[in-house]
Amino acid sequence: MDLREYRATLLQEINISAATNRNDIVSEFIQYYVENMIDAEEFDDFTECFYEPLVPRQKKVQIDGYARDEVDNTFSLFIADFSNNNIDIETLINTQIKVLRKKVEGFIEYSLDGYIIENAEPSSLGYEISELIYNNKNKITKFKIYILTDKIISSRVKKIDSTSIEGIKVDVSIWDINRMYNLVNSNLEKESIKIDISDYGEKGLPCILATDCKKEHYKSYLTVISGKLLSDIYIKYGSRLLEGNVRSFLSIRGKVNKQIRYTILREPEMFFAYNNGIAATADNVEVISTSEGNLISKIENLQIINGGQTTASIANVVLNDKEDVSKVMVPVKLSVVNKEKSETMIPLISRCANTQNKVSDADFFSNHPYHIRMEEFSRKVYAPAVNGEQYQTIWFYERARGQHVQEQMKLSASERKKYLLKNPKNQIIKKVELAKYINTFECLPYIVSRGSQKNIRYFAEEIDKQWNKDQTIFNRLYYMNMVAKAIIFKCTDKLVARQDWYKQIKAYKANIVTYSIAVIVDYINRNYSDKMIDLRRIWNTQDIYYELEKQLLITTKEVYEFITRDDRVTLNVTEWCKKELCWQRAQNENWTIIREFANTLVSKSKGVDEEKEAKKEQKQDNEINYEIQVVSLGSEYWSNMTKWAKRKGLISTEDESILKVACSFNRTGKTPTYRQSKRLLEIKSRIELEGYVNEI
Repeated sequence: MDLREYRATLLQEINISAATNRNDIVSEFIQYYVENMIDAEEFDDFTECFYEPLVPRQKKVQIDGYARDEVDNTFSLFIADFSNNNIDIETLINTQIKVLRKKVEGFIEYSLDGYIIENAEPSSLGYEISELIYNNKNKITKFKIYILTDKIISSRVKKIDSTSIEGIKVDVSIWDINRMYNLVNSNLEKESIKIDISDYGEKGLPCILATDCKKEHYKSYLTVISGKLLSDIYIKYGSRLLEGNVRSFLSIRGKVNKQIRYTILREPEMFFAYNNGIAATADNVEVISTSEGNLISKIENLQIINGGQTTASIANVVLNDKEDVSKVMVPVKLSVVNKEKSETMIPLISRCANTQNKVSDADFFSNHPYHIRMEEFSRKVYAPAVNGEQYQTIWFYERARGQHVQEQMKLSASERKKYLLKNPKNQIIKKVELAKYINTFECLPYIVSRGSQKNIRYFAEEIDKQWNKDQTIFNRLYYMNMVAKAIIFKCTDKLVARQDWYKQIKAYKANIVTYSIAVIVDYINRNYSDKMIDLRRIWNTQDIYYELEKQLLITTKEVYEFITRDDRVTLNVTEWCKKELCWQRAQNENWTIIREFANTLVSKSKGVDEEKEAKKEQKQDNEINYEIQVVSLGSEYWSNMTKWAKRKGLISTEDESILKVACSFNRTGKTPTYRQSKRLLEIKSRIELEGYVNEI
């Protein structure tokens, strides 16, 4: 698929989606771009907000959304330039860029000086964003203006200089159709960070090659970096420099460590001795030989996997205290991993690097077997054919980012059409969305409202506990119910967007949706404890039913009125929805639950037998999988491992008798039982931890 084909397909999708959802076409365009940018870790969360306030001197001011990074304190503002020209690809020229930039800069200026919060309507989301900027102007490290367009940026636009407003740096980032095409084509890999040390006034980082492991496709260097250079790089790239798990951890636990801060300010020369330093990975480095020794001169895709708090603390001292940190020296262990291996190896390095601190397994949830199981179900459990269609579809679970798009890129137009019939775009479920659906139905709307990073971390902790307790609950029925919950969530989102009252405010949709569903589920749990929403009916029809839709129309309006009511504790509605107190108050409200809907609730006991059968089926699948894993390794593997372990004195008599079964099944034809297979895999894990490496 070339650029023109991609753009034509995209415009068609956006127009169809806007018509189907009865949504604004620019909103659909922004949503498409933003979803892909979030997948590529450009930023974590986004709130849509079309806002054009009236300001003095007939200036034009506009924003279309914002994102706030609580890790590096950057504030991103978005504006769209959507041509929707399906004949020619238009060019975005410098004068147009200046106009768009000025509109957003105007919003920043009038927010920082307090004009908007003094003159705008307090109930609007634009007012809240402006207030957020005004109240945090001493904390914001940088503004980033994102211009999203379906045009191609002019070749004459070489560089867009940064500016500053009230001493805060303002960068501009243009995402044109070509940049989006390249992103999608790269399997939504985040854009490369290329660091040339000479750009920062230094020759390079003095280094020692500690390990050159060609077999494992990585090298390790020991080096040292000055606090000034580290903070300069961090201030430029922000939390993009932090590996995802570290970023998630810092967003929960806080950025600045008081002891680290004290050392930087009071004893900078002792920092190297007192601090453990940072561990990082990179795709590639350039090393030059000089009279002073080897220097790392360039680094590609630097990712800090341990030491994010150290890095953020140094940058904080530079930004907030305006202190010189050039005397601070930070030890660095840098692992350079072959790009093809980075997807699997970097999470493992990160996990091992963080075993001695507070980063928990929840921070590494993206590699949890829960996701593998959900992906497996999503490829083999077909949704019922509906609306007279003669084919079944699947709900495509994206365990790895960009899977759905990437699988289409090499298909012809006819093949792509066939692929989309089976895997429709509106039936994609991403990890962050799954966490949102489940936590909403667990009546945790205040957690969901805190954003994807905090929500998925909470979700990860709960799933990990449940998985360790009884993984058979994550079975075919669980998957089908999860899809039904996704359908309810997606339908509620569309219902809200279509309402006249919402079109007047165009704000708080994410909060309204999660709170509305949670309110209904909580009401059922309290007043009809033996009943539940008919999820099987929703799965069978692949849609919500009339009575549920009628209930949602009532509840969503009531929830909007509730979260914006004057008696809220926090003036900012978005922040209010993040508080548990908001949910506690919601639980004590008198909500309108109509009898028509209540009569559709089904008995929970109806699903008990189904659940037992599903758990039994999953248990059998697990047992078969254990046996498959053992047999697939082959008798030779088990023989070699047994010999090695016996030499080291690592196996008991009981272990040896079970291992004999594994060592001989190729010859005897007698495969291990489920219990034997489970025990064999436990022995294998233990022996590998002792240092055994398969040489076959």
